[in-house]
Amino acid sequence: MRCSVVIASLVALLGAWPFEASAQAAWPTKPVHLIVPFPAGGQLDVVSRLIADRLAPLVGQPVIVEAKPGADGNIATETVAKSAPDGYTWLAASPPTTIQPSVRPKTLRYDPLRDFQAVAFIGTSPFLFVVPASLPVNSLKEFVAYAKARPGELSYAGSARGTVVHLATELLKHDTGIAMEMIGYQGQPSAIADLITGRVQFMTLGTILAEPHIKAGKLKALAVLDAKRYAGLPDVPTVIELGYPNLVMSTWFGLVMPRETPRPIVERVNAEIMKVLASPDVVDKLRAMGVDAAAPHPPAKFEQFMQDDVARWKKVVADAAIVLD
Repeated sequence: MRCSVVIASLVALLGAWPFEASAQAAWPTKPVHLIVPFPAGGQLDVVSRLIADRLAPLVGQPVIVEAKPGADGNIATETVAKSAPDGYTWLAASPPTTIQPSVRPKTLRYDPLRDFQAVAFIGTSPFLFVVPASLPVNSLKEFVAYAKARPGELSYAGSARGTVVHLATELLKHDTGIAMEMIGYQGQPSAIADLITGRVQFMTLGTILAEPHIKAGKLKALAVLDAKRYAGLPDVPTVIELGYPNLVMSTWFGLVMPRETPRPIVERVNAEIMKVLASPDVVDKLRAMGVDAAAPHPPAKFEQFMQDDVARWKKVVADAAIVLD
């Protein structure tokens, strides 16, 4: 009897294997959906659309980018985490993917390491501390003094809690003792509009969105949140130069899928994205957005990056005592 059961199990397994392998080999047979968990027009959305456009011809199906904001990005992220692991639903990942477990340890209903398979690291981009051109300060030191002279009077713009935009400003407040209230916005474009007019007085903003307004004289950059100066604005000092080394925090862009997605699909998408990132045209377009394209890498390297990022943010959030639950 036991022998019969074993034989039957082997037959079933061997019978299923060609079907499963065939299904994976045929992938994709329909459009793929790349979910961006924040509003359209933001940095993650813009980068995702560039990659999706170049990726579609390589996989042979449309890669449809869908911006689905809500609950600081957690609604879309949880939806992708719980979607079928068939290679047809992807998530545009960024720092909030690895930050949220630290700021929402009690209520978060997904785990970025347990529920997602890292697929490809796309690139990085520095952030800037910016203020309206009308604000009478020209350096971070002057801004801190200005804010301390007006406790509780200033506000800063943010599109979601538990993002680098949010945490960088909270860490600056923690390190300098200044007080500012966060004003939440549905997306970065509307936040920038209010920043330019002075309705809010401060924002942590990616270079892709900040640089045009800085060069147009509508915003002023006070610091680059990176270890090196940003080539597009070489006169702006880094936070390290200004004495705040713990504020070094670039944004990053990546692609993840539900954890049980078949390995051949993960490897295929990684290989195709590496081809896209090797294109001089794409590198130039990303650079124009203030993004440094990632070097070639396997999924395992991105997986390790995500593990390290989760650990890093746990320490950052604990040191600044930032919890949203």
